[in-house]
Formats: sequence, C-alpha cells, structure tokens
Amino acid sequence: MGRARQPGRFVTIACLVAGFGASGCAEAGNQDVALSKAKTTSEIPKVPVPPEHGPKLASVADLTPVLDRPGPGAQRLGYLHAGARVSRSVEPYTREGCAEGWFPVRPAGFVCAGGGATLDLKHPTLSAMAIQPLLDQPLPYTYARAITDTSLYERRAGDDGKVQEVGKLKRRAGMAVVGSWSAAVPGGTTERLALLTGGKFVKAADLEAASPSDFAGLELDDKVSLPVAFVVKRGVRSWKLDGEEARVGDDLDVHRKMDLTGRFRSAHGEKFWALEKDRWVRNKDVTVVQARSTFPDFAKEGQKWLDVSVVMNTLVAYEGKRPFFVTLLSVARTVPGAATPTPESGDAPVIAAPSAAWGLGTFEVRQKHVTLVGAEPFAARENHEILDLPWAFELSSGRLGYGAYWHDRFGVEHGPGALELSPADAVRIWQWITPSVPEGWHGKVSAADEGKTLVVLRK
Repeated sequence: MGRARQPGRFVTIACLVAGFGASGCAEAGNQDVALSKAKTTSEIPKVPVPPEHGPKLASVADLTPVLDRPGPGAQRLGYLHAGARVSRSVEPYTREGCAEGWFPVRPAGFVCAGGGATLDLKHPTLSAMAIQPLLDQPLPYTYARAITDTSLYERRAGDDGKVQEVGKLKRRAGMAVVGSWSAAVPGGTTERLALLTGGKFVKAADLEAASPSDFAGLELDDKVSLPVAFVVKRGVRSWKLDGEEARVGDDLDVHRKMDLTGRFRSAHGEKFWALEKDRWVRNKDVTVVQARSTFPDFAKEGQKWLDVSVVMNTLVAYEGKRPFFVTLLSVARTVPGAATPTPESGDAPVIAAPSAAWGLGTFEVRQKHVTLVGAEPFAARENHEILDLPWAFELSSGRLGYGAYWHDRFGVEHGPGALELSPADAVRIWQWITPSVPEGWHGKVSAADEGKTLVVLRK
C-alpha cells in the first residue's frame, strides 16, 4: 500500500542506520535483480529442499522477494524482511541474471544474493535489525504511539552520528520499534532515537508504549457453544424476570462475552435471552451470534472458512460445519476510497483502487503478512499515520484483514472496510488460516498445493 517499489530496487537498512559500520552501502543500494538479463525459464526447477540447519541467507532490505524460479516470468511466492534468515543451498543454482547467485531457500523458491539479500551473516543490517517478530504474541513487535507531532529521520549520508529530517508523523501515529540509537539531530542536540522497521528513526522522547485492546474472542467446544452474546455498548445491564415483572440487575462491561443457554422469552414487548443463574439480557442490548442452520456447499470436513457478518460485525471460524471460535471485529459497510496491496512478482505491495468486488460473497485468502510491509500510512483511514499493520491477510477481492492496535471499537463499524480484529484475535486467526508462512519469511502467497481458506462476507 502506498508508493510501489520498482522491481529490484533494494536499499539495505544498515545504509540508513549510523553506528553499524555500513560499508559498501552505495553499491548495495544500486544493485538490481537483473531478471531481464537472464534467459527465459519456462519450468520451475526441481531442486532439493535445503536442510533446516544448513547454511543461511539473510535479508538486508525492507522486502526481499522469494521467487518460484530464477528468471523472467517468475512468480513471487513470498518475501523476507530485513534481518530475517532462511536456510539455503550450499551452492547457487545459477548466477545468470544475479552475479552472486540464485539460491534455493527453505522450504521453496529462489532468492538472489546481493542487493536485497546476503550470505554474510555479519552484515551490519543483521545487527541493526536483530529483533525479529514474535509469531505467538498479540503484537509481533513492541509498538508505540506518538504523543506529539514528531519528525521522521534517516541517517545523514557520509556523516556518521547525524541524522536528517525526511518527514513528519502526526500525534497518535502508531509504529513498531525494533531498536534505538543516539545521534545528533538537526539543530545540533543529541537525541535518543527509536529505530523503526523500515530503518528510519523517531525521537524516543516523543513516543509512549501503545496500549492495544485486550479484547479476545471465545473458543467454542463441548462446554461453550453457539449462541453467544457480546456487549458492544456502554450502560448495558442484566435483568431479573418474574412473570411479566422485569427488574434491572448488574452492570455488564463493554465486550463482555456471555454463553447463552439458548432460551429466550418476551416481557414488556421486548425479547430477552437467558443467562446462567436466572439472569437475562435484552436482545437489543447485545450482539448475538447464533448457530447456523444452513451451510455453504463447500463446508466439507477439513475445509477452513470464516463466516463474517458485516452488519453485526461478527466472525465465526469453522472447520467444515464445526464452529470453534467466535469474536467481534470492525467492518465499515462503505469503502471510502480505501486502498489495498496487490503485490506483483518481485515488487512491494502496490495500491489498487477499491472495486465492486469488495462487496459480499465468498473469497479466498490470497496472501498473509506478519506486518504489511510498504503500507501507505493513512490506509487505515485514521487521522494519523498507522504503520506496521500486524497479522495482515488479503482476500481475493483485495479486501484486507489485520490486527487493529490503535482502537477498541470491535463490534461496531470502524475503519476503511477492512476486517479489523483485536490483536489477540488477529494472531489467533492469522496462525490458523492458510497460506502458511514459512519460518523466517515475512509474507506468503497462497499456493496451489495448500488448501485454501475461504471467507464468507454477508450482511
């Protein structure tokens, strides 16, 4: 999302970071993956999968593509992010079109060494970007929010220990922080700077720790089943019913989850759902997710799919006809000029205009990203920049899903039409849906040999 990178255009992160001895940056920044010089490769080479504990290849660019073949017409299988290491073959498959060699990587694909990737595991970028994402936490990195409008810096070329301003971030801007460094900012003062995932810096004093929502959905099993109810607004109370008499009970916090008994009744012209211990809740006060009575034809055993109501702002995860997880999310019913990534082979995500295909229907999960590298900072349609969208996945319609670490409005309309989940729910869904992201990779394109996860978007 945002400006598309040109094919083969790589700038090593260390070239933006002072103090890491980034020698040879000028050369690395200008190297291209010269696919145009290679002969046409019509077939995908069959090569052994590199062993898990073999030699490594590392990414030194914001985005290092993994291609299905080493030549023109190659399709992107996924990509690596700066600092990541993957197992590779001992020798390159070929050097044609890539001076340092095309290396098969684990578990599939080829990476061109040089420019965006290196065999030198002492490369300065690997020191600068040593913090790698945590794939089992609500957020993959440490996230921060700007407490004031603040400057965005990058290393001043040829002048170690100094940075230059290259932009601004608005108050409340969100970002992932992967390191720190002290340097002289314009004006001469030395400041402690926070290192961002793309190699730029922000004054650490202008940041505070992000406070994402702790809301999480409900696991379903033999003891907890549909229907369930969620409180999505303030001022909701439980009730005691005695015949036609209705008395107000205890307060129910926003996002409270309630396993309904399935019983309901009317009193004073209103519908009430039964809770445990002779307590009731008004239907109009909660969002109720009921068990399906009919299923799509594709809901066969083993088929992974998500059932999303864009009106109720609910999501149920199914395997075949078995629901096993239910939660709230935020989906805007209109798409006000939203933009989504549409990656091309070897390139960073590109912005595509919204289309009619963003409507209702059944779609495939086409891609997954640990964080959405290259995302346009205002893509989330907030009044401030939102960087490093975590646990992102893209549907075949172009619509995105991701973890929203900047708000707590799950269960009501919000955002640009994306499927916005709480961080805890986003990582839960991201880990389960296909495609599987291999170890060390940052993003993966759906493969024909892996079962597709389907997403039903309905009213």
